[in-house]
Amino acid sequence: MVKADLIHRAVKATTLDSPAARDAVDVVFESVASGLERGARVVLRRFGVFHTRPRKTGVARNVRTGEPMGIPRGRVVRFRPATDLRNLPDSS
Repeated sequence: MVKADLIHRAVKATTLDSPAARDAVDVVFESVASGLERGARVVLRRFGVFHTRPRKTGVARNVRTGEPMGIPRGRVVRFRPATDLRNLPDSS
């Protein structure tokens, strides 16, 4: 599923027209991103929790050349699914 699919489902499920649904989906994604930038946890009930964790500095190797590369300190986004999402039946 891609962003366009989410917009299409929002149009079908609500009375919004396509541009308004696109704006609504964009606002949701921008809100999640800005919350994570501030270091806040983003909790979506019955879906899961997005949060950031610090990433240590380290050394990795370039796959092509084998030369060492530095990994900068930073933050990594993590997602922990809610119990309802974790217990979905296997679709295969």
